[in-house]
Amino acid sequence: MEYLYHCAGCEKPDKDYPNEEVQCSECEGTGYYYNSIDDTSIEDEETCFSCKGYGTYVPRCRPLEYHKWARNDAYGIYTGLYCDKCYKHNYPYKKYRYHDESYCGERIEPNE
Repeated sequence: MEYLYHCAGCEKPDKDYPNEEVQCSECEGTGYYYNSIDDTSIEDEETCFSCKGYGTYVPRCRPLEYHKWARNDAYGIYTGLYCDKCYKHNYPYKKYRYHDESYCGERIEPNE
């Protein structure tokens, strides 16, 4: 089975996102969303906002920065998808802020 997302370190697939279509739970596969209270009025039907009227869709994580494996470096720059094991042992980017001499030792400016 194919999966949409993989770890950048070990290529482990994220099994929460298979690359297959599922039936839309919002419109129950009909492709239409009913706005009326009793769901019987034809003139109030609109295209479903989840599946765009197809009745099925491939579940994705959008935007990708909100994926559970999305990692950022010390300055918040997105670096890719890394599983927890790779993030702990094999992460190629700095997790903590880089050394900056302006924040070390005594301050030149007086504290007020």
